[in-house]
Amino acid sequence: MRWIRSAFRARGAFLVCAALTTACASNELPPLVPLYEESAAEESTPLGGEQLANRKHEMQSAYRDMIHFHTTLESLNQRRDQNGFILFRGFLDEYMGVHLDPLLRSEWQSRHPELMALDVNLRLLKADVLIQMHTPRRIQQVIDEVRVRFEGRGDMLVDYPVGSQGTLEEALEILGKRKWRG
Repeated sequence: MRWIRSAFRARGAFLVCAALTTACASNELPPLVPLYEESAAEESTPLGGEQLANRKHEMQSAYRDMIHFHTTLESLNQRRDQNGFILFRGFLDEYMGVHLDPLLRSEWQSRHPELMALDVNLRLLKADVLIQMHTPRRIQQVIDEVRVRFEGRGDMLVDYPVGSQGTLEEALEILGKRKWRG
């Protein structure tokens, strides 16, 4: 009887690992250590040329990763896979803390014409992922930050809800309503 439970647990662990591996697969693995730490001067100075292209590439890569993570969380929530959800949530917390948050820290990219839309879409996607992780306080922090950074640009077109488009003001209204429902 005990070996049946052990086999069942091992099979479950294997399935969770397989699901996480395939659901989060992307062309590039996200670095879990930031490539560099920006100085105070770099954080406030807009980039140009190759540095701008690198930042855009990093943000696009993070956006793709977050789309995959969003899909994985939806799947785990729909299947009510609590163990997989807890494991994946730990990974996702670390990814956002080590890679995504430092990438979004600089304020200049929220005003830069080439990066503005990507910046806001990445922040909205982060909020949506946090909704699925059931963290209303963190969601509100993202909403507040978006309101401050993009003040006066409520009619800007954004890719939210995921898979469709709307204005920034509509997206923030949807996020405000959804943050308590998860």
